Amino acid sequence: MKPPRTWENDSPLLVVQVDVPQEENTGDYYYRAYAPGIGMAQCEGVYTLNLTNVHRMKHELMRRADVLVLNNICDADILPIVRERKKGGKITIYELGDDLADMPVSYSLKAFYSDPKNLLLIKRLANYCDALQFSSPELQRKYGYLNAVSEVFPNHILEMPAERNEESAQELIVGWGGSFGHLEDIKKISGPLMDWILSRNGVRLHLMCAEPLRRIFDRLPESRLRWFLPGTLKEYYRFVSTLHIGLAPLEDTPFNRSRSDIKFLEYGAHGVVPLLQATGPYLVSVQDGKTGFLYKSVDELLSILNRLATEPSMRIEAARAARNYVLSERDQLKRGYERVAFYRGLYAAENGPRLRGKEAEDLFEECCKIDGAQRSGKNAFLRATNFESLLTNGLLLLADRPRAWEMFREAIRVAPINYMPYLFGAGVSNDPTGLLKKATEINPRSIVSWLNLAWEHGRKTNTEETIKCFHRAANIFPEFEYPYIECANYLNSIGMASEGASLLKVALGLIPEVIRSR
Repeated sequence: MKPPRTWENDSPLLVVQVDVPQEENTGDYYYRAYAPGIGMAQCEGVYTLNLTNVHRMKHELMRRADVLVLNNICDADILPIVRERKKGGKITIYELGDDLADMPVSYSLKAFYSDPKNLLLIKRLANYCDALQFSSPELQRKYGYLNAVSEVFPNHILEMPAERNEESAQELIVGWGGSFGHLEDIKKISGPLMDWILSRNGVRLHLMCAEPLRRIFDRLPESRLRWFLPGTLKEYYRFVSTLHIGLAPLEDTPFNRSRSDIKFLEYGAHGVVPLLQATGPYLVSVQDGKTGFLYKSVDELLSILNRLATEPSMRIEAARAARNYVLSERDQLKRGYERVAFYRGLYAAENGPRLRGKEAEDLFEECCKIDGAQRSGKNAFLRATNFESLLTNGLLLLADRPRAWEMFREAIRVAPINYMPYLFGAGVSNDPTGLLKKATEINPRSIVSWLNLAWEHGRKTNTEETIKCFHRAANIFPEFEYPYIECANYLNSIGMASEGASLLKVALGLIPEVIRSR
C-alpha cells in the first residue's frame, strides 16, 4: 500500500531507535528494531538509526533525534533527556514489547523485571514520553492506561522468501523451533506428538532448540527426528523452509497472550502450514481453516494433524493462503509508512512545524561515518565496537567481579571521557567511590551515578555527603520519586524515622495517579 502524497513532501525526519543490549541476530531485535527501521526508511525524507543503550553516542543522538523510540529501556538517566526533548518540541516514544510484569520463570531477565523499582521506572518512562507503542493488541489492552496516546505496531516480515514448490512430498515434515521461554508450551504436547509420529509412516519431526529441549523428544529414533542447533535468524529461516507443517504451542498465560504472532508470519512466508494453539495473538490474525489451523486441546491438535497428513491439497491450499496474507498485509517494506504517519501526526498535533529540515539528513550522514556504522540506504545500524562490547560483556559478568572489572577497566582505557564504564565498574572495583565521583564529573546529570555514590557514602557512615548526593540526584529531575524514596530509606536506617517518613510522603505524591491506582 502506497502512503498518501502529502506524507512524501513533509520535512525530513530522523528516527532513532534505542534498544537494550542484546544479540544482533535475535528475532526480538530484528522484528522490533531492525525491520521497522528499514521499513520507515522507505518513506520519502525519513532516515533511521538503530543503537543500544550502551552506545557511546547514545546521549547525543537521544537529544538530537526528531523522533526517539525507547524499546523496553529501564534507565533513570533518560528522564532528564526526555524533559529536554519536550522543551525542544521533539517527540519521544516508549515501546513496550513484552509483558514485563508477567515473565515466565524460565526467562533470564525475570529477576530484573520483577524488581518493583525497575517496573515502576518503566511505567514512569512510558507515562512521561509523548506516546506509547506496543507489539500486540493485548499489551495495549493491559498497559495502555500508562499513556493517553498509544498505538499497536505488530511485527512484519522484512524479506519474503521465494515461493516454494507445492508438490506433495514423499515425507511429511512437522516442526517447531523455540527457546527456553517456550519450555512449558512444548512439553504439554510432546508426548502425544511423539506417539502420533510413531504411529504413522513417512512422518518426521524437525526441531530447532537447545539440547535440553531436544531431550524432551528422546523417545523418537534418529530416523524420525532431525535436530537443528539454535542459530541466527537466517539459520532459523532455513530451518523453517524444511517444514510442511509448523507447530506453535502456546499455553494460555498472561505473558503468552501478549506475545506477537510472528511464528504464524514466519510459517506463512515460507509456505509452511501454521498449526497454532488458539491463544492470544493467533486468535486475532489467523483465519482458522483458511490461513492456518487453530487447536484448543491436544486431541484437536492430533485430529488436525491427521487431516493434514491425509489431505495434501488442504495442506497446500492453507500454506498458499497464509503466504498471500503475509504478502498483502504483513510486508514490512509496504507498512513502514504507518509508523511514520503516527510520528508525524504527533508533531502536527502537539508541536507544530518544528522539524529541522536538512539537519536530519546531515546528522544521519555524520553517523554513517563512525566506527561500527552499517548502512542500508537511509537506515543505519550503529553496531557495537570494542567499547560497547566491553560494557555489555562486563554487565553479563557481574557475578564474576574480577573478570567484570577487567572489562570495565579496558572500556575506561578505550573511552576515558565516557561515564558509563565508571558507573558500571564501580560495583566490581576496589574503589567504588572514586569511580562514581568520576562518573558524576563526566556526566553531572546522571541520576543513577549520584544515587550509587550516595549509598557508597552511606556505607562509610558519611551522613552529610550521603544526603547531599541524594539531593543532587533529586534536583536533576525533581518529579522522579526514587531519589526521595532512597533518601528516606537511608534516613530510617540511621534512626531519623520522622524525617524519612516525611520524605517518603513527598515521594509517593510524585507518582502519577494513573500509576498509583494500578
